[in-house]
Amino acid sequence: MNDSTANPSIAHLVQQMAKMSAQREQRELERSLLELVGVLLPAHRIRFYSLRGNDQELEVRLLHLLDKAGGYHKVSPRVWQQPDAIMRQAILHSDDDPAPWYQDKQTWQVIRQRNRRMALLVVEGAVLGEQELGFLAAIVLIHENYLRLLYDAERDMLTGLLNRRTFDSRLYELLSMPGAQYTLALLDIDHFKQINDRYGHIVGDEVLLRMSQLMADTLGQEGRLYRYGGEEFAAVLRPSARSVEQLLEQLRQQIADTVFPQVGKVTISIGHVRIERQPLPANVVEQADKALYHAKEHGRNQVVDYALLQQQGLVQGDSWPQGDIELF
Repeated sequence: MNDSTANPSIAHLVQQMAKMSAQREQRELERSLLELVGVLLPAHRIRFYSLRGNDQELEVRLLHLLDKAGGYHKVSPRVWQQPDAIMRQAILHSDDDPAPWYQDKQTWQVIRQRNRRMALLVVEGAVLGEQELGFLAAIVLIHENYLRLLYDAERDMLTGLLNRRTFDSRLYELLSMPGAQYTLALLDIDHFKQINDRYGHIVGDEVLLRMSQLMADTLGQEGRLYRYGGEEFAAVLRPSARSVEQLLEQLRQQIADTVFPQVGKVTISIGHVRIERQPLPANVVEQADKALYHAKEHGRNQVVDYALLQQQGLVQGDSWPQGDIELF
């Protein structure tokens, strides 16, 4: 290895790999990758960026930073911005050669998920030796393979949205964060059974796929999207400068204005609730489902707020079970 780099023990590297493989959340997996590279290259400063956009509209966002002493630094705020000329060149260079690339006193390594650029690892310092480059490429490949396994485990195979299992885990997590002010929205395609009966399940699947794309375009930057089951979707939305009602109404209108191939016009009903006082995920879902049911029963193609239904006396007050017994 390079003389400027301490030679880490194989045991230390393997221990750090084991730590990385134990992660179940993408951000923690990214941090573990950064720390693993830090073990391999302790004399270097390392940055981890998220990537998005095509070649013409490429953007990067710094997520993680590791200094030369191996100290991890939380990056805040995490802001999307255009890459400078050198970084842009390094990212595009990876399309032709995925191996680590040294330029401008930095080693650039793009990370891919399903052949899509999704992250960038930047190692600052002297050029790496052949063995170091080999280790770095191998570590990134392990990370990509494990990322693919996580993706397959938490995603719906048809739409690519997060699946029901991941949704349940996320709700448990949010209920342990009082005051976070997230919102749960349940979204259901109106008269979807008629679409399947008239046009067949292949066309029905195309409607589900197009619906998920419209959801991602409108809500994807505001939270996480899930296929809840069948023709029903869920969105967990973080606090935003725009109101939840505005975001969901924009989505509803966009879907209503879209012409779906072979089917024509399709509408969606939406019920939403603030995630705050509910003791269990089942209670949160129940409230959002009551709002969704109200939308279905009163004309469909509308957005209904559970809190507003409560204010108007259109739903009964909630009475949660007391004590430590979990019913879900």
